[in-house]
Amino acid sequence: MGEKILTKTDREMEDRMLAVQNDPMRAETLQKARQFKRTWLELAQALARVQGGGAWEAWGFSDFDAYCRKELHLRANTVAKLLGSYRFLETSAPNVIARAHEDPFEAPIPSVKAVEFVQRATDRGAADAETLETMKRVAFEEGVEAPLLARRFKEVAFPESDREKAEKLRANIAGTARRLSSLIAEAGSPVSKKIAVQVEEAVGLLLESIEN
Repeated sequence: MGEKILTKTDREMEDRMLAVQNDPMRAETLQKARQFKRTWLELAQALARVQGGGAWEAWGFSDFDAYCRKELHLRANTVAKLLGSYRFLETSAPNVIARAHEDPFEAPIPSVKAVEFVQRATDRGAADAETLETMKRVAFEEGVEAPLLARRFKEVAFPESDREKAEKLRANIAGTARRLSSLIAEAGSPVSKKIAVQVEEAVGLLLESIEN
């Protein structure tokens, strides 16, 4: 087996881990940041602990965002998503966090995107309580990913208003009309020039009527 290939960021973080190994919390949070993709829940919990206790200040950073950006190489929006999803689980599904600690290798850990979907559905408030409970069970207990959650629950959790439906239909009609106009204008089109002109005029009237 060859050596694991490390990126520049990996090397920087590995060097920093060695440099701060005498500070367990700081070193642990760095380690979890490196393992982000498979331990997002642990990383989010570590970030919440660091943010809540203000440890970043003792480590010489101007603020929490600067600590995350400079030491953990995490963007502000990534940190916001992690903390938002973690805090949603804390309040709405604390058993998921407890289970992750009790049985870390067997218990399904929902992805950040799956948690975000359930959180947005909860905040939207369109789905009834029974549907939301089913959604949580499917996402948090069965580990179903966000695309499948959307396929199953999107219509009931994020219903389109009449205005949104009308706007989508308008956009589809306009797009199709422009596409038709472009096709008949192409070289080699089987449509005669006379008919092409008539279609162009009709498309112009159509677009004018739906865009004004």
